[in-house]
Parts: sequence; structure tokens; C-alpha cells
Amino acid sequence: MSATQMRTLLNSLSASGEAKNQHKNYGVGAKIAALTRNHAGIIYESWKEGAGHRVVIRYDPIKDVYGIQRQEVDGEYIECVPLATCKEDVIAKKGHGTKVTLLGMDGTQDTMLPPGGAGGIRESWLVLYLNSRYFEIPDCVFLRALIGYYRENNARHNYLFNVSGQKHTLDRSSELKGFKELKGAKLYWWVMPKGADGHGRELLKGHTAMVNQGEIFDISDGRSNRITFFGVVFGRDRVIIYLEPDNAHQNTARTGLVNEDGSPINWHEWSDEFRNDLPEDLKAWLLAQESEYTAENHTESIKERLKSLKNLFKLGRYKPDLTGKFNANPEAHELHSTSNLREGEDQDVPHEPENQNTGDKPGDLASQLLAELLDENKGVKASEVSPDPFPQLRWIEASKGYEHLTDRAAEYLPQQHMVLANLEFQGVRDVVEHFQKSYKDLPEVKQMIEGEVRAAFEQALMECVAGAISFRNRKYWDANDADSAVSPETLTVAVMPRYWMIGHIKRALTTRIKAYEVAE
Repeated sequence: MSATQMRTLLNSLSASGEAKNQHKNYGVGAKIAALTRNHAGIIYESWKEGAGHRVVIRYDPIKDVYGIQRQEVDGEYIECVPLATCKEDVIAKKGHGTKVTLLGMDGTQDTMLPPGGAGGIRESWLVLYLNSRYFEIPDCVFLRALIGYYRENNARHNYLFNVSGQKHTLDRSSELKGFKELKGAKLYWWVMPKGADGHGRELLKGHTAMVNQGEIFDISDGRSNRITFFGVVFGRDRVIIYLEPDNAHQNTARTGLVNEDGSPINWHEWSDEFRNDLPEDLKAWLLAQESEYTAENHTESIKERLKSLKNLFKLGRYKPDLTGKFNANPEAHELHSTSNLREGEDQDVPHEPENQNTGDKPGDLASQLLAELLDENKGVKASEVSPDPFPQLRWIEASKGYEHLTDRAAEYLPQQHMVLANLEFQGVRDVVEHFQKSYKDLPEVKQMIEGEVRAAFEQALMECVAGAISFRNRKYWDANDADSAVSPETLTVAVMPRYWMIGHIKRALTTRIKAYEVAE
């Protein structure tokens, strides 16, 4: 920038450069975000056609304003201080460029420390941020960040790291990768090697994100990871999926993506499309991962045991049917849905039918579930809806890619109608230890104890989910209520009652051990 450009652009928070861009606000956010966190000042040093100038902008607490601070030079106070040749090699070679120095809130602050909420470690957080902020970096841009800034005179641990962008990083590090065109979006996927380590510089752990104009938005990992919506249950700590919608726009603050009309992006049309047509190589890899989870489960035997009680796990739902044997109240309607209300949909707006006829359009009575029966000759004819309420269940270990379930008993996945139960949950271990102290120290008996304890936990979890989902889409249960009823915390509390569980396991063990002793 020239002296005139620096004076004009830096002295106004709302001014931005003349470069054409979609948002017309590049440069504005940098000043606003930086100034509010650097009251002591920001030093801009810029060279153009070999001529350099320095400008300091800071916060004036007396006048409560931001602006250029005049500097004394030879007895005069000027806004733009002339500079000699730049000492920075990259600028000196080109004859133009800009250097920015952040002074912090009071001038003593270490502005290289990671800000609150930033991932990574002190050593390399800035590299991690930049690499996971940009999907692709154009060939004409050369981006480097300092590793180990505080390790002076240590060339091995204090150096400039070349930031290549997340796509280049994932392409280089993955053992499998692919691309798929979806309706209205592009999807990129990668499978990382087991134990892949980004060393605090690269984001290689399983996650999902969105891409727009070469930038990355809405990264979700851990418990918030959307990867299960795409059909990835096992090995999810190693699978990464990025969506690039065709018609998305960055919001005004450039912190997320929205639709053209400003409404939130809804992932699920694309996740459903991908889940229902997985690439063959990814599908094969996922099946191999599933086979590694071989802990015994008792899902089918529990379902058989609970079959006679199935009617008690559903609150009556009925659908309009001219040949039905029931009479239902057409006012007691619910939206017919197979899963929870999904993000991007308005959870505060009640679901009212568009009319009260029996048409087949969305919102018409035919697409509603009715929750109240009436006396004969009243209401509309309806038949009963009876889906299977009992989920499948698989045991996993929280330490092996499911860290978000640490100290949690289980997680429910509505898309797969499956419960993932945590074999490392302390509640399971405590009950196993309780019975191991009471029975013979024999390998066969230990195996029986572990099996019966797991079976008891499985049944408690399956019954909890079956009961909870029976309330989904009812008139007085909104999506948040239904989701909280099957949250990891709720499932954890559900398996904590001990009186019934201990008595049930004791009776089962007594029967099995007696049979074992007789056989011996």
C-alpha cells in the first residue's frame, strides 16, 4: 500500500480495498477483529514500488475511539512514517508487500499464544488453524507459519512451516480417498491410516466439514461429528467427509454457510443420498471395520424376550385408512417421520397440517400420524402403525475412536436405529467386579458373569430407546425433547438403577452356574 492508501484504508473500520469479490468486505473483518483484541495497537508496515511506510492504529480509551496514532519524527507528528528498505527477504525481493504486528491488549501480552477456543498446541496451533481453514491454496499463494516461535536459536524446532491446505494434506496422508457428485453438491471423502498423527499441525482425525470458495466451514468432530449420517458407524475416527454445496453463500461475518435466501444449510439430503449409495471401496472398508467389533451381544435374544411386551413400548399411532378398523381424531395429528427433526429445520415452529382432507400431499392428513382414538362413528377411519421399536446394539470401546463416549454408557444412532454401548463404561465394570467377588474364581464363571452383565445393560438400553422413541413426533414432544430422551447422558442414567439389575443378573447367574456344576 502507498502512504495515501494506508491513511485512507486503515483509519476507517468500514473501508476495504477495491478488489472485486463476492462479499465486498475483505479487509474489514481483519481490522475489526484485530483491533478489538489489540488495544495497545497494530503496526502496519507496507512497501509499494520500493517505498515503505509505517502506520500504527490503536484504541484511545479517553476518547473511546479507534484510529491512527501519530508518531513523532524529527519534532513533527505524522501519521505515515517513511521506512528504509525492508529487511524481510520475501518483501525485499519483490519490492512490495505488507507486514502486520499485533501488540496485544496492553503491550506486554504474548500475541502468539493460541486464543480461547483455538485447537492445537502452543508449538503449532497457528499452522493447524491455517491448514484446516483453507481447503485449497492457489499455486500463486505461498503461505508459511512459524513453528516453535519461543524456541530461539533452535533451527530444528524453530522454523517456518509451509501451509499447503487441507485437501493437499488429506490426499497425501490418506490410505483411501474418493469424490462423488451429489445432487447440488460435491462430496470428498478420505480414510486415514490407523493411528494417523497430525503432530498438532494437521487435522487428521475423523470429522466432517463444508467447503466454499476454497475455505472450510462448520467442522464437526467428536460428539458433534455428523459422520454417522453418512453411513459411517465403525471406524468413524478415521473417516473424513467434506461437502461443497453448489449454491451456498458465506454469511456476513464469513463464519459459516447459508442458502441463497439466508436460511441454514441442511446437510441431510446429501448425507442420505451418500449413505444409500456408498462407493464400493469405502463400503468394503466399513464392513471390514465392523467385523473388528466382535464383542458378544444379545440383541436378538433380548428382542425375542421382549416380543410379547412390544405393545407396551409404543403409544398408539394411527394413520388415515378408509378400510381401517379404528376411528381416530383428525385433530390429534403428528407429522409422520422415521427420525428426528434435523438441523437446519425450524424447531420452534409447530407442525400443523395444511388442511384436514385425506389427500396425499405433504402436510395433508394422509401424511399425518394420529394419536387419539374416538368412539365408533366419529372421526376418520384409521389403521394402526406398528414399527419395530427395539434397536440393534453393538459394543464398542470409547478409547478406540469413540472418545466422546468417555464416562458415558451408550449412544443412539437414529439413522441406523442402533445403540453403541461403551464396554469401558465404569458402571459395567463395577457390576462385573461385584459379581466376580461373590462367585468362584473360575474362567468359565467369569465369562458367564461378563455375558450376563452385558446382557442386562443391553436390555436396559434397548428398552430405554424403545420407550423414548415412542414419544417422537407426538403433539407435546418437540424434536429437542425427543433427542434429549435418547442422549448419551439419558442412556447413562437409564442403566444406573441397581436393585432390579443386580437381582436380574443374580437369578440368571444362579441358574447358569447350577447347570454348569451339574454338567461338571
